[in-house]
Amino acid sequence: MATTPPRVRLLARDVMTSPVITVSPDTPVKEIAQLLLTHHISGVPVVSDGKLVGIVTEADLLYKERPEVAEEGGILRLFRRGQVAEAERKAEGMVARDVMTSPVVTVSEDTPVREVAALMARRQINRVPVVRGEQLVGIVSRADVLRALVRSDEEIKEAVRRALLEELWIDPSGLNIEVHEGVVTLEGEVERRSDKELAERWVGTIDGVVRLYSRLTYRFDDRQARMETWPGDPWRNVPR
Repeated sequence: MATTPPRVRLLARDVMTSPVITVSPDTPVKEIAQLLLTHHISGVPVVSDGKLVGIVTEADLLYKERPEVAEEGGILRLFRRGQVAEAERKAEGMVARDVMTSPVVTVSEDTPVREVAALMARRQINRVPVVRGEQLVGIVSRADVLRALVRSDEEIKEAVRRALLEELWIDPSGLNIEVHEGVVTLEGEVERRSDKELAERWVGTIDGVVRLYSRLTYRFDDRQARMETWPGDPWRNVPR
């Protein structure tokens, strides 16, 4: 059976969990808590008529166990008015629509995993639903993102070869590509100095590459050639 060659860069569709465990807006809070415990997950999307309308996380449910939310002079003094209302709503909520976070931060199936990871870090979230239009098709957790870092050396090597050939138009057949525990070594000669620099920058960003060691050389210094043929200051011989 033919196997699909590894992508140069992994996308959300490559690491997402699908199908997704979901709840409706009317699902009781206690049922949601039990669902999280049973399936060892930290959040669950809320879906209505096939559309993603919110997400309930462990953090949302913890408001139920924070008595200081309802006490005057407690943590409420640290919140702005809108945040106080949000905290009270979640503390008193009985069903998913009462405690869910909405709108939801989402990504598409074609979002690169690196962008998903950056989004998680920037928004300080542990999971991101994957949507196709308004339809939920998967969910990516931090654990899923880590899959990009544990690609096998053989997968990384093939991804490097494909990147050189398909994206940079550099023939990898004349190069020696070695990968050990995610560390890539490139050795050989390419046509131009710009090819060498592009290859080094590009390969270093491939998912799963921990570090790049380059021993690439080049036949022709096209950067120096451009500098030598540049006309310089066209006004240098004009009397002033």
